[in-house]
Amino acid sequence: MTDSFLRVSEVMTTAVVLVNTTTTAREAAEILTRSRINGAPVLDEHRQVVGIVSKTDLLDARNYPTDREALVGDLMTRIVLAIRPSQPAMAAVRLMVTEDVHRVVVINEDGTLAGVVAPMDVMRAIAQGRALGEASQAASTDFVSLTWVKR
Repeated sequence: MTDSFLRVSEVMTTAVVLVNTTTTAREAAEILTRSRINGAPVLDEHRQVVGIVSKTDLLDARNYPTDREALVGDLMTRIVLAIRPSQPAMAAVRLMVTEDVHRVVVINEDGTLAGVVAPMDVMRAIAQGRALGEASQAASTDFVSLTWVKR
């Protein structure tokens, strides 16, 4: 018997643009603009996802240090909303709507980055006539724990 809904793995973007905590704000803005995206996962020196940086984060001057050039690590959002590739795509939609975010990181069972789901990924699937499934299919889905990364 096959599932009647799409999995996160079927809608996510796997060619993910990444930045590091040590990337300057200027470089991050150039990367996001050149890649035509509004945000990206942030990796630490161990290649672990430790945050998300968006163009909005880069524009918020309140978080800029006054004594040096701003780095992505200074400006990123430290709460990482994540989901597993095997979960229903509707669970990613529900998470984005509930948390009012524009992207959800997809993490494999071993903790490695699998991809990202953004609203355009969901719209692309709908435009292709693919069924996301019913909202009730995502209602009982457990999400990957929210992570608060300390400064």
